[in-house]
Amino acid sequence: MVRRTFVVNRVPKNGVTSETVCDRENVDIEEAIQLTGNGRYNFLVLFTCCIIMLGAVVDMLGYSLVVPAASCDLDLSLEHSGMLTSVSFAGFIFALPWGYTADTRGRKKALLISSSVGFILSSLTSFSTDFYMMLVLKFLASSFSTASITLTITFLGECTPKEWRNRYMFIQNVFSLAADFVCFALAYFVLPLEFSVPLPLLTTYRPWRLLILLMTVPLGIGSVMMCFLHESPKFLANLGETDNALEVLKSIHKTNNGKHSVYPVKSLMKVDKPDGTISFWRSVIKQTVPIIKPPLLWRSLQLLLLFAICCSTNNVFFMWFPTMVNSFFTTVSEDSRFCEKVVANITPSSYNETCIDADPINTIYSGLLFTLFFTSFNMIIIALSNWRRTLMISTFIISGVSCILVDMVRQPAASMVFFIAIQFTGICIGTVGSYYVDIFPTSYRGLATSLGMMFARFVCLGGVNVVGATIVDYCRITFYGWSIFVFSGIIAAFYLPGEPKADSITRVDKVI
Repeated sequence: MVRRTFVVNRVPKNGVTSETVCDRENVDIEEAIQLTGNGRYNFLVLFTCCIIMLGAVVDMLGYSLVVPAASCDLDLSLEHSGMLTSVSFAGFIFALPWGYTADTRGRKKALLISSSVGFILSSLTSFSTDFYMMLVLKFLASSFSTASITLTITFLGECTPKEWRNRYMFIQNVFSLAADFVCFALAYFVLPLEFSVPLPLLTTYRPWRLLILLMTVPLGIGSVMMCFLHESPKFLANLGETDNALEVLKSIHKTNNGKHSVYPVKSLMKVDKPDGTISFWRSVIKQTVPIIKPPLLWRSLQLLLLFAICCSTNNVFFMWFPTMVNSFFTTVSEDSRFCEKVVANITPSSYNETCIDADPINTIYSGLLFTLFFTSFNMIIIALSNWRRTLMISTFIISGVSCILVDMVRQPAASMVFFIAIQFTGICIGTVGSYYVDIFPTSYRGLATSLGMMFARFVCLGGVNVVGATIVDYCRITFYGWSIFVFSGIIAAFYLPGEPKADSITRVDKVI
């Protein structure tokens, strides 16, 4: 019989219990993380992951503003512009290898490599001399930087006490959505600049090159900050390195509670250490097969769909936001519906008439206002982070209904509001990520999350091109078809695990 005397009378704001008993042995890793509290170290992890997430998303989405500005210097055709705009999503083809690396070599190591190399390659992209050089460099850079998006979700979730996890995921998602605002803000300040600096082997160094360089800065800062963090204690414990995991937990506890505090855990529950002699391919199969067979198969498919809806609905229409909004506001007719106003100026010839160095200022203003509202709204709903399933279903309803109404009303302001509301699904990206942390075992979590994000970004890649191919001739049908896609997420979300009970954080373990 094991005597357990862990008693909790109440949980203060920092997450440290008011009564604990020292010298506890064979403690489960989830409970051990709980006992480290919630303090300075957790804030540092949160801030680092948020900065890396911000940098990766800015680097990915910012090309919707860079490509039009670079069209003159690089002599870009319509086809070239489309390829450069969507190539960032193609980098997710390497999500599975990155997930495997995170599950076998460590979350911290994978994050360090992906963010630092992504920063270097993205910076080099600003020196591209032609379309092909930019395409290759951007593809290579995105294959590293985009991996950081999924890796930060896993790393943050594993380093955060359970009762704070959902809220931290939402905060991280705020930075992901704030990336849209950062893209437009940087474009507002940089693209209107007028300078031309001759450089060796380059035609000129112009504002769009500086914009690319500035968009990579958060990735560089985040990679430096990662050097000051520990490896995920959950990963170490699951690998069988319980002594190392315990040292990490002690350090986290000391950072959160002061150097004179005493961490009550003396040993962690042992797990079977994996066989180090297993071959590479057998290791890959061992990591992958459990995700695609029962009992995890249903959850994998369910979260794949939800990730795809949340990411693609937000990203696809964001990538088309500058083009659609510019066409919407330049159409003279006031009584036209949304599709009529948008399609009026979206024609293949409109891309080749002039060489544009910067997006129209009205479009940038609209993007700034839209992304500022979107980010602020997401910060407000952090208070609802514990009602994940309800929030997700409500968001899908708003987005799906907006797809239907966007072209049904004739009032321009209402049409624009519905077009913006379609992209509300991005609010739930962090929510889906938190379900991956809760549902999948540590051994497969990084790979499962990377698989979900990879599938979602491939849907984004296809969605950008599908919308571009159908919006002129089948605009209304495009929005109606997308509403069906979003509504399917309501059914999938309905079968997610229920909301946590109010008393799940405060518990008393009886003496056995």
